Amino acid sequence: MSSLFVLFLTILAPPSSTIPTIDDAEDASAKVYEYFSVFNEKDTQKIANEIYATPLHIGGATGHRVLANAEAAVKNLTNLYEQIDAQGWKESRIKDVVVCVASDSLAFVDTQYSRIDQSGTPIPPTLRTNLYVLQKLDGDWRIVAFYSHDNDKRPGCTPGH
Repeated sequence: MSSLFVLFLTILAPPSSTIPTIDDAEDASAKVYEYFSVFNEKDTQKIANEIYATPLHIGGATGHRVLANAEAAVKNLTNLYEQIDAQGWKESRIKDVVVCVASDSLAFVDTQYSRIDQSGTPIPPTLRTNLYVLQKLDGDWRIVAFYSHDNDKRPGCTPGH
C-alpha cells in the first residue's frame, strides 16, 4: 500500500463503529459517475454545490490548490471549460474505476478517463487518471479532493488493511 494512501487513511478516516459495505463502494462510485455526467453538461453550480464539498483540494504534477468555497469552484470550472473547449472538447468518458472504502464516511475512487473531442477522438493524453477522495456528509458522498497521477500507478485496496 502506498505511503500516500496510508497517510490519507490516517488523516481523513474518522473513528467509526460501522463497517463499510458494498453499498458504500457502489454509492461512492455512483457519485463519481454522476460528477462526470454533470461535468459533461457543464452544470458548474450543481458540481460546486451538490457534488463537491468545499474547501476542495486539487493536486497534480504541477502543484496543488484549494478552492475555499462554491464560488471559487465555479470560477475554477469555468476556466477549465475555456481551456478544454479550446482543444475541441465534447465530453469526458470514464474507462474504469477502482473504489477503496476506508470507512463508512471515507472512500477513494480512482478513475481512468478520456477527454473526447468533437470528432470522437481522445484529446492527448489519451488516458488520464484522477484519484477522487469522497467523504460522506449528511448521508451523501461528496468529493472533497482529487489528484491527477500516472495511469500506470493506481492504488489498490486490501480489505481490513
